[in-house]
Amino acid sequence: MKYIKFILVILLIFVGCSVKSPQIGKKVFEDEDKYIIKALVLENDNNLTAAADIYDFLYKKTDKPWYYDKKIEDLFFAKKYKKVLELTKDIKNLDEDSFKYRIFTLLELKQNEEAKKELLRYLNKKEPLFYELMSYILVKENKLNEAVNYLKSLYALNHNKNTLLALSDLLIKLKKYNEALAYLRTHLKIYGCEIDICKRLVEIYKETQDFENLAYIYSLMGEKDRKYILFALKLYIDMGEEKKAVKLINKYNLGDEYKLIVYETFKEYKKAANLLLKLYERSNNPNYLLKYCIYEFEAYKNKEAAREVIPKLRFLAKLYPDNDFINNFLGFLLIDFDINPKKGIEYVKKALIVKPDDPAYIDSLAWGYYKLHKCKIAWDIIKNIETDDEEINRHKKLIKRCLNDTSKNHKQNSTKFKKRKKH
Repeated sequence: MKYIKFILVILLIFVGCSVKSPQIGKKVFEDEDKYIIKALVLENDNNLTAAADIYDFLYKKTDKPWYYDKKIEDLFFAKKYKKVLELTKDIKNLDEDSFKYRIFTLLELKQNEEAKKELLRYLNKKEPLFYELMSYILVKENKLNEAVNYLKSLYALNHNKNTLLALSDLLIKLKKYNEALAYLRTHLKIYGCEIDICKRLVEIYKETQDFENLAYIYSLMGEKDRKYILFALKLYIDMGEEKKAVKLINKYNLGDEYKLIVYETFKEYKKAANLLLKLYERSNNPNYLLKYCIYEFEAYKNKEAAREVIPKLRFLAKLYPDNDFINNFLGFLLIDFDINPKKGIEYVKKALIVKPDDPAYIDSLAWGYYKLHKCKIAWDIIKNIETDDEEINRHKKLIKRCLNDTSKNHKQNSTKFKKRKKH
């Protein structure tokens, strides 16, 4: 089944679509164009035999060769092979298109040797049509390597895109990827990224998993269709090519949102923070401000960074008083950097009203009391938390140690007090 589809693709490359734009010159009679439209509609509805009848009428009425060729073409695709052979038996007077369909018909009737004899009898071996039809015959016979040689000769004669597509399809089927790439890249260099040529390159680069070149071809195809830019961008991100991803965004003016995705993916927190601040100043969107606070702090994770974002988080906390994330983030920064642990605890408690069982929020509250040296309260809050989170477990150990030290000091002080009392 796959091979039949491949044959059909090669045939369509050679003959083009069955519905061609009419090249008929001036009208011979008044309603000529109406009949043409009717025939084209019938072709579109796949009523090819009826369309052929109209072209037969038009040919007899006008004596224009194009109508005769169209009649032959439609009869071929309608599988009226005997009729095609009958109408094309005067081979010497056939034009190129009708001769093609005679050869195709012979092949459909399994008369391959007869098709070859007619080629040799009526065509000069230096004519492009000879190489084109002979290559197609060889494809039908599954002699793909021989067909490739004929297509190479044909491409050397005409440098036609359709010839190259047929040639590259054969080379791909034979897994001769480097040879196909040589032809396609040369064509690309000379004529630019014609979409069909670039799609063949995409097929090869996918098959060979050459993602670097695949992304490059997608970036070229982006000039014709924006979706390919996004394909290229995803590949650059997946490959870890941050600079190429940003360069692509700048080239096609995709905008800062796409650049932000790149910075976030590569954990370029400072770049992300700077960009988010610009986006916020441009739009006043609080979401940008919140993300700025997150990435600005992540970039440095020190007291200076905390002092930078805390005023902005306070503004956001007023704007969204029930937002648990904002309240916990703000509260934790006030606690962790000993800026204002008491106030930090107030914000964390607001977060816990919304999500009372969140381990991160419980940890923040316990850490707040630890900072206030209230280790017993801190331990009672955190002791039942079981998690793989390294920071929470570190806090838990410190709080437990603090509790033990406090208990030990309490016992020592109690013993000293009792001794003094005896004396």
